[in-house]
Amino acid sequence: MARPETPSHGLSLLILAFFLGIAATNQDGPYLDDNSPTKSTADHHDESLLLNSDSLPIFLEEPQDSYVVKNRPAVLKCRAAHALKLYFKCNGAKNVETSKFDFVDPQNGVRIMEAETNVSRDMVEEFFGKDKFKCECYAWSGRGSIKSQSATIDVAYMKKTFEENPMSTRVEMGHQTELRCVPPVGVPPPRIYWLQGAQPLQPDTSVLVSTEGHLLIGEARAQDTNNYTCVAENIAAKRMAPPAEVIVYVNGGWSPWSPWTECRCPGATLSSGKMSTRTCTHPPPSNGGLPCQGLSVRKTKDCITCPQEELVLDNAYDYGSYDNSYVEPARWSQWSEWSHCNSDCLKTRRRQCILGNGQGRRTCNGKDTQTTSCSSEQCRSMELSRVREANLENTKNDIAIYIGVTVAVFFVSMLSFFLTRMYWKKNRHQSLYNMASNDYHPEFFPEQDKKSLSLQPDLTQTVPPCYEYPYTTPATSVTRSVSEHHYDVPHLTSGSDIQMSPATSSTLESSSGKRSQLSGFTNNSDSTYEVATESVTLPLPAAYAVTPTTSGNYTSATVTHSGAFLNLLESGVSLVVPEGAISRTKKQELFLSILNEDCFRPKLAENLTQLSPVVSCGPNISLNKSVVLRIPHCAELSRNNWSISVLQSDCSDSQWQNAVTLGQETINTSVFCQLDKDAGYLVTDCLSRFVIVGQSTNGMALKRLKLAVFAPKLCFQSSVDYSIRVYVLEDTDSSMETVFGQEKRLGGYLLGEPRSIVFQDGGSNLCLTLDNLSEGWKTKPCSNYQEIPFRHLWQASSNSLHCSFTLESYEISRCLNFKIRVNQKGFEYHQTFDITCKDDSDISISKTSSGKVVPKITIQSETNRNDTKKMIDFGHSPKSAKFKEEVKMTKNLIVTDRGVSTCDDFNFRLSRQLRKQLCQCLDPPTPRGNDWRMLAHALSVDRYINFFATKPSPTDCILDLWEARNRQSNALTELKQIFSDMERFDAVNILDNCLGPNWL
Repeated sequence: MARPETPSHGLSLLILAFFLGIAATNQDGPYLDDNSPTKSTADHHDESLLLNSDSLPIFLEEPQDSYVVKNRPAVLKCRAAHALKLYFKCNGAKNVETSKFDFVDPQNGVRIMEAETNVSRDMVEEFFGKDKFKCECYAWSGRGSIKSQSATIDVAYMKKTFEENPMSTRVEMGHQTELRCVPPVGVPPPRIYWLQGAQPLQPDTSVLVSTEGHLLIGEARAQDTNNYTCVAENIAAKRMAPPAEVIVYVNGGWSPWSPWTECRCPGATLSSGKMSTRTCTHPPPSNGGLPCQGLSVRKTKDCITCPQEELVLDNAYDYGSYDNSYVEPARWSQWSEWSHCNSDCLKTRRRQCILGNGQGRRTCNGKDTQTTSCSSEQCRSMELSRVREANLENTKNDIAIYIGVTVAVFFVSMLSFFLTRMYWKKNRHQSLYNMASNDYHPEFFPEQDKKSLSLQPDLTQTVPPCYEYPYTTPATSVTRSVSEHHYDVPHLTSGSDIQMSPATSSTLESSSGKRSQLSGFTNNSDSTYEVATESVTLPLPAAYAVTPTTSGNYTSATVTHSGAFLNLLESGVSLVVPEGAISRTKKQELFLSILNEDCFRPKLAENLTQLSPVVSCGPNISLNKSVVLRIPHCAELSRNNWSISVLQSDCSDSQWQNAVTLGQETINTSVFCQLDKDAGYLVTDCLSRFVIVGQSTNGMALKRLKLAVFAPKLCFQSSVDYSIRVYVLEDTDSSMETVFGQEKRLGGYLLGEPRSIVFQDGGSNLCLTLDNLSEGWKTKPCSNYQEIPFRHLWQASSNSLHCSFTLESYEISRCLNFKIRVNQKGFEYHQTFDITCKDDSDISISKTSSGKVVPKITIQSETNRNDTKKMIDFGHSPKSAKFKEEVKMTKNLIVTDRGVSTCDDFNFRLSRQLRKQLCQCLDPPTPRGNDWRMLAHALSVDRYINFFATKPSPTDCILDLWEARNRQSNALTELKQIFSDMERFDAVNILDNCLGPNWL
């Protein structure tokens, strides 16, 4: 029965031990207090916190304000107790590299952690925040984390020039004077002290240094005459002002009159009259002081004058009459000011001897010149000046040599260039018919030769034809021998310079799969070419120049100093060449094109995907300013899980290089990418090929794909099989270029407006299902469901990826209804095409999932080659109405069956004078930060603001990017509002003054 009572018995023992411990503590307390030093309540509290391991961390040492001196970083230290992790953060976000170590205090057993970090000069100078560069120490434990006080880090410096140098002065003994000294600007503020001669000045009751650093002499003494040097010093540098000389002078004073004595000549026994004298020795004049004024001798009228006696008299006075018989001796004038230091570091001063009258002394005793050494600081300055003058002379001689060598190299280079050009002209073969395409280099042939050797246009045609190099099939092409060159020069056949009569044109197929590029155009044949016989034209006024010389994915222009805007209207690709990018005395032919051929797509790594078309601009010339290139992309940026990069390739090769990765830019990055929702804007100094690629950071990135369904007309069906092709492309405006060219040759028509679908990274395939077939039609076995592998879409190597559904007609039917459902495997989002086809060439499409009505598209085409007209009915959709309006307002419109491109007369919204005034207003940094940095933030282009800081004018570069991104009519109004929000009303006034009161 004793076992159940065991718990209660143990609890009783614990309670008894607890009370005994309290009693022992109360008994031992007074005894301990009598033999130990007394501690305050605060000390007990701190010690209890330190020993309590369950509390938050406690800072034992917090970081203090520090300075970066030259290239020596600032060191921040932090120490905390009860911390599991100790680290620094600067400016609230940036984690800096921290070195830390921990130990256990042997006295109290508390774990203490110390951390130390170095803040370099580059880190401080690259920070463009409104506040100063600040760092905090964070201590973390299982109970939570605490933050230390902020430590401000600044770059220590001191300018070389004093704001105000002390000036030499003269002061009368007993009077006061002041030597003012304002030190150079420096961080931290410099400390000021004075040197008396070469020794530090010891202040006393007469000589003081004010709190502002000025030297005050309250009562001048003779020993205060000296050279005084103002010294400014902080942790970064030490500066010494030129020495200032203080001269304490004494004005002469008369001694008391001597007693009256008899006037008696030497050797004479008789006297006549009386005289009294005084001297200028109470005190005597010194340091250039004024001599005594008045009489030094007084005498009675009957006082005789001895002929041999030399009396030093200024005037003679006899109580009522003057005696002019006294002699005035020769005397020295006052000393002149000290001269400047000569080449031997010596300075001199001079005085003149003033001759006396009568029998006075004709010469003065002493020297008329004094020479002394200059101060060490002045000698050092003179030595530096001589070295500087010698270096300047050497630099002038070197510059003359460099200019001569440069001119000689230039003339030799020009001579070599002309000799090489003459050699090529002399030795080249004039016939191009026997030359293979790989050997043809168009840059070595003049334009007149190309024109003379190319086929001439048929002047009887009213509408010029269009030429292209599309994908060919055996059913639509004619094979020609490689050696057959009787009627064409294949190297010169391109859409830009060949016009051919439709009556004599033919469709040819290449015998080789190679492709060559000529001035931005692509050719899929080595020796023959394919000529399309139809061209699309729009009814335009006769005043507009409509030419078929370029297709919708190519445009060019002659650009001058005024700048230009090259725009591919339907592709969303444009190039802004700002004013001043081309030299004032030059004209440059620039081109812009989209390379839709598969051979131009970059071969990407497994985790990368292409997000934009390949855009080429050139030629690669030297530009004075950066241009802005707009490239559309298909990345879905709402989730912020993309790592976007821009690849760059020289037009002369196919090697792609990483131009920039967003978020990893440095000051040496040559390309800046501003990524908007649907397009990227590249600010670059180099013209070449560009493409935007991306990598999913967490496997959840989305890209937009475009779906397009094509099929032939029912009335053209001559067999029981009916092929439906579903294309899956990147969702950009230019992705349909290649597809339209292929489907035109296959006789296919677009069934409905192309639609977009999001495609997620992760490896899931794209599923396509065809169902709801109308009666009389059936799919081939196991062909109504298809999957496109994820890798074929994420790393697509073709611009015309598609899958086909083949239908069979088992009874005569001229009506076809079907649905195509597209979705990614494992995801609910899908797109559905509900299509109805009839034998009257009419294709009707139901409403899309978004509820918008698809515009009706009607294409009229005849098989007769003489009919070269095509008509496109754009319907009444807002998009087509907008396009018509742009067509009416655009000059130099280029229209072909592949699209519309423009190179119109582009007017910059900000004139050169207006832009110059805005740059002068916003380029200088302001204490409030409402300068170009705030403008970049307001325009949302401050992701890597250091790129603009490296430009000669950050504001000018930001406004170039603004010109490219903001083409809407209210852009200037929004810019004015931004200036108002920045409280830069001077910029607002500049806009109003330059644009006038009615510009809004």
